[in-house]
Amino acid sequence: MNNSWRPRCIEGALGANLGAMARSIWKRYRWDRIALVTGLMGAGVCVLVAWVSPEKAEAEMVLAHPTAENRMEPAGALPASTPRVETAQEPQPETRPEPARDIKPCSCNSKVLNIPRNPYTAHQKSARNLPNSFFIKDKANLAWGQKVGKLVPVEDGRGYHIAPLSHSHKLLLPEARDVLKAMGNRFADELKGTDSEGARFRVSSMTRTDAQQDALSRRNYNAWGGQSTHSYGASFDIAFTDRPTDKVDCSAATRAIQKVLREFQEQGRVLIVPEGTCMHVTVRP
Repeated sequence: MNNSWRPRCIEGALGANLGAMARSIWKRYRWDRIALVTGLMGAGVCVLVAWVSPEKAEAEMVLAHPTAENRMEPAGALPASTPRVETAQEPQPETRPEPARDIKPCSCNSKVLNIPRNPYTAHQKSARNLPNSFFIKDKANLAWGQKVGKLVPVEDGRGYHIAPLSHSHKLLLPEARDVLKAMGNRFADELKGTDSEGARFRVSSMTRTDAQQDALSRRNYNAWGGQSTHSYGASFDIAFTDRPTDKVDCSAATRAIQKVLREFQEQGRVLIVPEGTCMHVTVRP
């Protein structure tokens, strides 16, 4: 047998093996390059995004506030775009001066004032005949009267003020409220320009329900039995006049309230019952 074939076989086998190794190395080298290039590109994109993002965010902030100015404000200063607002004091409501508590009031009763007495039956008849009159039996009637305007609220006015009421309500028929205001103005006019200017007479009782009237009658509060004119919203009681200062005496205010009461009585506008603690006044139709 010829031995020359062995080197050729060996060379062929070696060449085949080297070719396979070369191809394997080439494949690995190619994918390594691809992976390396891909990794480098990814890293470059990340760096680019990180570099661009702050500027983009800053640009968005600027676009969101196009009028903002990029400058430092001193500590405690308001922004330039916010105007300073001066704090203004709210105007105080105009109120009438209340008499000092240590100034004793001047009495308005049968012992002090000389006022003719009108029979109480005449008071009851007048109270029932007023245009808006109705009998106020209980709180339901009281609420109904307010709702339909037959009873109107009464507040302090010129020449008079309302005492704290515990057994009646600050309500009257519209006609009675108007007469009370007219008496207050007349009283204030009478004292204008005198040392007693600013004095006011004090209203101590107004509208009562029939239930309140019964309670007062049992406690002897000078309340009349039967149907009281207070339960028609037609009457109010004047108990005192309050001096503006302690430097003036009761003489001027007492004369003034007596004059006003007699004038309104003589003009046929009111009926009066002088009582031991007050003047009971009922408005006439």
